[in-house]
Amino acid sequence: MSEHNSTTDAESNATERELNADEPSTNVDERRRVIDFEAAVRDTLEADRDPTSHRELDPRVFHPSQIGYCKRQAYLSKLGLKDTSDALGIFKAGTMIHEFFEHEVAAHLPDHVVFETPIEVAIDGIKFTGHADCYDPQQGFVYDFKSRNGWYNFDPPTQRHLDQLFVYMAALDVREGRVVYVNKADPTDQKPYPESGTVEYSASRMSALVTKAKEIRDVILRDGYPSAPEEIPFEKCGCWVCDNESLAFPDDLCVDKATVNGGEHA
Repeated sequence: MSEHNSTTDAESNATERELNADEPSTNVDERRRVIDFEAAVRDTLEADRDPTSHRELDPRVFHPSQIGYCKRQAYLSKLGLKDTSDALGIFKAGTMIHEFFEHEVAAHLPDHVVFETPIEVAIDGIKFTGHADCYDPQQGFVYDFKSRNGWYNFDPPTQRHLDQLFVYMAALDVREGRVVYVNKADPTDQKPYPESGTVEYSASRMSALVTKAKEIRDVILRDGYPSAPEEIPFEKCGCWVCDNESLAFPDDLCVDKATVNGGEHA
């Protein structure tokens, strides 16, 4: 038995030496530098970042993607007070998925289907503005795409996604819509909500969103813009986003109440 084991070990060692002989050698030459693509991507994303792209300082104006959050997070998102520097890669991947649908998938859909439709609607002193991902005017449907890193903990519907959809419905005067979740790793892997049929517009839910927006508006008109965390008027509500928030106060955020009440946003 020991002779057999000895022979087997010797054969294994010989095989390992043969495999190692086929492995490529590495060379470290301090005079020559390999490209650090990770750093290059980080620099690219940072250079492309526009911290004001989703900021809306007018107290009366909201983007559909903001108003579905709790009051605190809607307020922070509206004023651009959330630090998203660690999520730039995630945002870019999501943007690439949207652009794929808009510029390539659209070519295989009927001509009347429109991507990135500008929307604007004023309701009771509140204005919502933005772009709907996909609008089918003939069928009277609006679609919103959400990209994900797979399906772990996927349990639709995410309520703020539905709220965003309701704003699009109100702006486009349609009564049906759908949220399409797309796997970033494979765009053919999709899970629409609902799986069959569509979400029907809810006037009462839209009214609640307007009420939330008016409360945020009134606080900004009363207090102006915050310059420190302790000046944020809404407490954390215990939602996942509140528990994981990261703040950033831009230098160019106006903190003068007079600007809000009597200036450009009056």
